[in-house]
Amino acid sequence: MGKRVCVYCSSSNALESKYTEAAREFALAASSLNYTIVCGGSTRGLMGVIIDTILDKGSGVEGVIPGFMGEMELQHPGMKQLEVVETMSRRKELLRENTDVVIAFPGGLGTLEEFLETYTLKRLGQYDGTVILFNQDGFYDKLIDLFNHFVEKNFLGENFRDSLIVVDSVEKLIYAIENSSRSVLEAKHYLP
Repeated sequence: MGKRVCVYCSSSNALESKYTEAAREFALAASSLNYTIVCGGSTRGLMGVIIDTILDKGSGVEGVIPGFMGEMELQHPGMKQLEVVETMSRRKELLRENTDVVIAFPGGLGTLEEFLETYTLKRLGQYDGTVILFNQDGFYDKLIDLFNHFVEKNFLGENFRDSLIVVDSVEKLIYAIENSSRSVLEAKHYLP
């Protein structure tokens, strides 16, 4: 049985092709390694690319979507395992539940919010999976700069790097997933 991997990513259809190509490359690799992908269940953007590719290869994919998004016809019609929930908060809980890894692909505010919540829970000892930031072409450089700014101002401990893996290629992403293991940090890790 392969790993359970939660993916946070953009649902925008207006992205440069390099982002969709990386998403497709990741999904092909994930399929060949028998990963179960857990994601937001949308037909749009990187999420749609990943779901389409996984379904095409006959691999496992699970989705969680809030009802209002389904009403907007954003849910992927090909998904057999798609849970509809009432709130975004419940969606986030179910997305990361029992996963080995959470990955933030390039994305907007929703992706950032999902990533920051899970990463905070990791640092508080409330999530045992590995947290990975897929920094394709430096997409998240400014976020990492912000984290470093927090460190300089004593709002964040330098140990934030110990609980976050940052990679910049699909090859490194797959390597990080393959070499990941679940572990719980002590909550004091969170303190600066």
